Amino acid sequence: MRRHLGTALLLIPLVLFLAVTLVIPVCLMVVESVRDSEAARLLPRTLASLEGWNGAAPVPTAAYEALVQDFAATPVSQWGPAASRLNIEFPGARSLVLSTLRALAMAEDSGGDPQSRLIAQDPRWAEPRIWQAIWAARGPWTDRFLLAALDLKRGENGMITEDKQSIYRAIYIRTFGIALTVTALCLALGLPIAVYLASLPPQKAMPLLLLLMLPLWTSVLVRAMAWILLLQNNGLVNQALMGLHITTAPIQLVFNRIGVLIAMTHVLLPFMILPIYNVMRVIPRNQLRAAGSLGATPWVVFRRVYLPQSRAGIAAGCILVFASASGYYITPALVGGGADQMLGTFVELAAIRYSNQSLAAALGVIFMVIFLSAIGALFAWLRPMRAATGGLKG
Repeated sequence: MRRHLGTALLLIPLVLFLAVTLVIPVCLMVVESVRDSEAARLLPRTLASLEGWNGAAPVPTAAYEALVQDFAATPVSQWGPAASRLNIEFPGARSLVLSTLRALAMAEDSGGDPQSRLIAQDPRWAEPRIWQAIWAARGPWTDRFLLAALDLKRGENGMITEDKQSIYRAIYIRTFGIALTVTALCLALGLPIAVYLASLPPQKAMPLLLLLMLPLWTSVLVRAMAWILLLQNNGLVNQALMGLHITTAPIQLVFNRIGVLIAMTHVLLPFMILPIYNVMRVIPRNQLRAAGSLGATPWVVFRRVYLPQSRAGIAAGCILVFASASGYYITPALVGGGADQMLGTFVELAAIRYSNQSLAAALGVIFMVIFLSAIGALFAWLRPMRAATGGLKG
């Protein structure tokens, strides 16, 4: 019991760290992706007055009076999130709500019925669309943002249909396509390097490992700008190609997919090499010699003895590179073109530029689900095959 208690006490800081940095943020992101309470919290009277309204009939007179009461109950400074939420349903609703709030605050003692006052302030209050937007934002939960993150929407009849104006499916394909390509490039380049390093004595391998880690000692922004200078039309790479008469004119190597792949592969290559090297260096060499003494060629020894025991390092390297590449934001934004922007750019646009944190959270949730599915598939592909073991048993 004392040993178990000591182990539990040692694990408490780790559990708290994971809870604060991973579990709680993920839970909050999931909740934010389906939460829809900004407008409902500030418009309770208006939503109650719209109960039973079918959206096609004239707006109830009581709804105008309830809206004026809701406007008067909350200061103008607190209406920003609710107005932004209505703007998602009805473009222009944010400016409409905020301008009406300011006008009513300045002329709150003026006469006239609420309907006439609102329509006189802005004729759009007579249109059913703004009231339909208020009713659509009644919350407290919604699947709108998760559907929008999948290029889907819910129609007036409640059926889910495809939203042909959205682009997020193509963004997911582009993001994970780039991540898989970078992972494959890092594996193709890193596996031979890891094999060579594992064959060296530790005192000779250490300087080369430090050299490989040089890209990690500079900031992402500096690395991206360095690659722009190297790959531009008058950069060192194009000058070398033309100087060696490989090309007769500069090749477009930056502000496109090629530049993104080169820059990301350069940065993430150490994440592939180090886990593979760490596993390969502890594989007993007497197994390789025994296989060779039994007549196996070097290629057969590598493929049947050495590589299967390196699967754990290969899996770790692929996961590290794939996870890092999937979330890249600065490098594609600087080195790539408009057709090379990854999901991080669009999350930033939704959260900061368009003030739509729910859509940003929904994009993160869908990304997490796809990412975990891809990691599961990667584990299934890289796990040791059991066919050989079954054959030996038979």
